[in-house]
Amino acid sequence: MGLLIQLVVYGVSIGAIYGTIKTRLNYIEAKLDKHNNVVERVYKLEKDQAVLDEKQEVANHRIKDLEGLSAQ
Repeated sequence: MGLLIQLVVYGVSIGAIYGTIKTRLNYIEAKLDKHNNVVERVYKLEKDQAVLDEKQEVANHRIKDLEGLSAQ
């Protein structure tokens, strides 16, 4: 009888620990998803910024070319 009670207590304890760990893992997964979303957004912003920088360089070259034509 005592062995049965010990097994039940161990089972309940293990179940409680499992539940706690599962809850914490779910919380960490949610935080990781938020982090990954931020990383993806930053990557997209950096990519967009590179495109804008390239467009700015092209515009600057065009302005220099036009200034060179008007000086002649």
